[in-house]
Amino acid sequence: MGIAKTSALVLLSLAALIGISSAAPASCVPSSISQYVPQWYCSNINGAVVSNWYQWQPLVFIAITMAFMIAAVIFLAGVALRNERLRNFAIGELYEATATTIIAAVFLFLAAVVFGVFPAVVAGPVDPYSVALSYISTTLTTTNSTITNMFNTIMLDMFYGSISTTVTGAAAGATGILVAIPNELTNAIFTFFIIPARSVVYLLSDGLLILHTQFYLVLFFMYTAIPVFLIPGILLRAIFPLRNLGGIMIAIAIAFYLIMPVLFSVAYYFTNTGLIQILSSYSQQIAINGVGAQAQTNAATPSSPLVTAVQGIQNAMGSFWLSILFYPALIAAIAYQSIKIIADFIGGATKTTSKLRAV
Repeated sequence: MGIAKTSALVLLSLAALIGISSAAPASCVPSSISQYVPQWYCSNINGAVVSNWYQWQPLVFIAITMAFMIAAVIFLAGVALRNERLRNFAIGELYEATATTIIAAVFLFLAAVVFGVFPAVVAGPVDPYSVALSYISTTLTTTNSTITNMFNTIMLDMFYGSISTTVTGAAAGATGILVAIPNELTNAIFTFFIIPARSVVYLLSDGLLILHTQFYLVLFFMYTAIPVFLIPGILLRAIFPLRNLGGIMIAIAIAFYLIMPVLFSVAYYFTNTGLIQILSSYSQQIAINGVGAQAQTNAATPSSPLVTAVQGIQNAMGSFWLSILFYPALIAAIAYQSIKIIADFIGGATKTTSKLRAV
């Protein structure tokens, strides 16, 4: 009876995996919803999942099959020795092998079907990876442009401010006197524009570094989640002593391949549109009013165009840091908690170890 159940489970599991992994990009969705699914779904997400899966599919099948066979051997040994605890442990191992197969199939289903089809049906051709990377890239470009325009204007004003007027005259007992005439315009420009602008440039430069980190983090897990974490995790989970480690690696793949890009796309969709518009508007204002002699006259009073532009960017810094620091930190915390919850749910090492000790 145990061998029959084992064989049935193996065939069912392999059939499920083959059905999921054999979806070719050319026909990756049913015809009933093909009108909603754009080309990026079949060519990018589904194609990436399938290509990565095909490379490791035989090894994963062997590992899962071996897990079933070992569990069956333990079950037969328990029956032969009439050891109820050993037999229960073998049944638990059969469940764990089945769970490993289901986890692989569910991940592939989520990544290759729900991850692409659901956004296409609900919100149109929205790829979470494309949306997240696009918004981060746009924010990078806008921030870099703002820093460049502000830096050029600051350097131009400082150059003009370095030019001073001096008067040299003769006096009794001296060959000459050097008298510097204070430049009130330069002092006003430093007070109202240069000092605030430099502080904003420093803050935006720090934000630029954080944005680059986020961009390459999303890109890194986009390419490595399946071959580096998911596939080895499935292999390790099929081996009893390494089940906990395998569960952790599968949880990392799920959190960083599925959860993180979706959260990034949602966060940037709701926060970055207005921020990018604000930064672009004030950056253009600085570029227009910071040319030639205008860079001096447009920065001399509290109501000058360059001064108001810097003040506008300062007012937007709260949204800027909320977008690039608070929300990514929150996403990282959610991803970390997801890893802990998923690893604890699918690792199964604690319960299995307790069953082994009871044998």
